Formats: sequence, C-alpha cells, structure tokens
Amino acid sequence: MAMAHPTTYEAIGYTGDKNSFPLVAFPREIPAPRPDELLINVIGSSLNPLEFKLADLNFFGNTPPVALGFDVSGTVVAVGKDVKDYAVGDSVVAMSDCNGNGGWATGGSGGYAVAREYLSAKKPEAVSFADAGALPVCFLAAYLGLFEHVRPGDTVYIPGGAGGVGHLAIQMAANALGAEKVISSGSSNGSKELILRSGAHTFLDYKLEDTTQRVLDLTDGRGADVVFDPTYSEQSYVGSAKAVRHGGKWVVLGVGPGRTSRTQITESPVDAILAEKSAKHINANVLDYFMGSRVIEEATKDFLRGAMAASMRWHVKDLVRPVVSEEIVSSVEAINAGLSKLRQASGVHGKIAVNLSYR
Repeated sequence: MAMAHPTTYEAIGYTGDKNSFPLVAFPREIPAPRPDELLINVIGSSLNPLEFKLADLNFFGNTPPVALGFDVSGTVVAVGKDVKDYAVGDSVVAMSDCNGNGGWATGGSGGYAVAREYLSAKKPEAVSFADAGALPVCFLAAYLGLFEHVRPGDTVYIPGGAGGVGHLAIQMAANALGAEKVISSGSSNGSKELILRSGAHTFLDYKLEDTTQRVLDLTDGRGADVVFDPTYSEQSYVGSAKAVRHGGKWVVLGVGPGRTSRTQITESPVDAILAEKSAKHINANVLDYFMGSRVIEEATKDFLRGAMAASMRWHVKDLVRPVVSEEIVSSVEAINAGLSKLRQASGVHGKIAVNLSYR
C-alpha cells in the first residue's frame, strides 16, 4: 500500500566523487522501499558533520549524485512487503537507509528517504517533527557509547559536551542511565550553559584548566568509571584516556585514535595509556550502519530498534531532549551555511534543525 506522491523531487547533496562541498540541488527519483524499508515524506531533519565529510571524501564509495540528510522525521508514504509494525500515514522518526541517500530537498514540501524498519520508531504526538528530526544520528551515537557501559552510580566523563552528540550523552548518562556524577568540558560561556543545562554536575574549561588532572581531583585520584569521547580530536583522546580509572572503560565515537583524519593514519599513544590502566578501549561507530555491504545480525537489529524507541520514550519522559540552537529551512543556501558553521566549529551548541515543510 502507498500514499499518492510525486515520482521525482529536487534533492540536496553532492554530485562529484570528491571535494564536492558546498552542496547543490539535483533532480532525483523518489526511491521505492525494499522489503524491510519505509518510504518517508521527510518533514524534519538536522545537520551533522557526516554530511560535509561525505561531500568532501565520498568515503562510502557511493556513485554520485548522492542526496544527504540522514536524520529524518515525517510521514510514511509506502512500506516494503516485510514491514510489520508500520503503516502508511504513520508519523515516524528514523535514520535513513545505509545506501547513502538522505532526505534533504528544496521547495518546502518535504523530501523523500527510505529507512530500515529497525532504524525507525513511531513518533508520539507529544514530540515535534523538529525535535524528532534532530535526534537519530546523534542519539544513536550517544546510545552506542553509553547504554551498555554506564551503570548506576558511575562517574562519567564526556569531553565536548556542548556538541550534538555530547549534550545528548550528558542527559543520557545523568537522567536515563543513573550516573552519580557527570563531568564534561567545553571552552565558552555558551558551552558551559548547555553542558550544565544538560545535567552535567561539573563543567571544565579545557582552555583554562588541565582537564585530566581536574577529573582525577574530582574522583579522589581514581579517574572516571566511563569516559565517552565524541570530539574527534587526538589531543582530547590522549587527555581523556589518562582520565579513565584502572579497569574502566574508554569509549570513543568513530574509528578512534590515530584516525581522526580519513586521509592518513598517525601514531597514537592512547592504547598504551589504556593498557597501563587495564582499561577497555571501545569504539562506538554509527557509520557501521551506513555500510550497505555489512550484514546486520538480528541481535544488532533488536539493539538498534530499542535505541530508536528509547529516543522517543526518553523524550516524552523529559530525560533526553535535543537542544535546537537554530532552525533553518531546507534550501541549498541555508544548509551550506549551517554546515560551514559545523565545519569551522564556530559556536554551534546542540543541533541545527532543518525544516523541510515550510510552504
């Protein structure tokens, strides 16, 4: 069953193999959902560094043109034959499918994206499309980094807590997973405000303080039980690894130390630091679920399905909510300007939401 919709729309993404930022608009056929997919008319989305990195490097090896915009919220307009729990007309939130095409579009009447059933959740009426569309990629990153690792009573250290992933991770640790103490770091009054608002018990200014020593001081020299570092900074990795306790867990977002640049690998002391502490090195890599060639096991699908459901359940309970610092319309100009801010790390706190339905 399907809802009536156009056959083409004007997508926003990249058309070259590399060095293709800024993004452009191009005509795209609306995809048909495969057996386990939903086709979503996208109303809300948000910006992530992933989008400009893909335009620069096309590291998934997709054949351009490629539509971007992997966070999606909207209305189901068609379902694959094996989809059991969703129907046409449902309001949903999802991370768009690992085939590399997202849902950004020009025109103000929404874009179109497919999403796997296990990377989707029904959107409660109490959650706005704007908030829902600001969650999937960053929420999944924080969930992968914390859900199986934080225990009630733990001390958790999260550098870069004012970022899209960081501010959700603070809320998740403090409000949903029962951490006793959450410590985070930033470098401006705006960062401090968001970090403390998100539930951190202590803010550290990494430009003015030795954050590693401060974490040790705050834990009586012991170190944090769990460190979750979402900064993509080798300098931060070294400092945060030194801040984990003996036998603790050091969780890094993405591919981790020595690989903060996708064009070269550098030698990193992080694993040696962790080995001295008998601490675990754990990678939380959302990009694994964008790789079309990867076979996803049923247990992993269940985990991801649970994560997407938690994003809505915890929002309704006021435990984990995205802070939207800016909302832009879905135009090439506005999206390029927003991604440039993320690229330059120029004072973006929380999330930049994208409104695709503004006519």
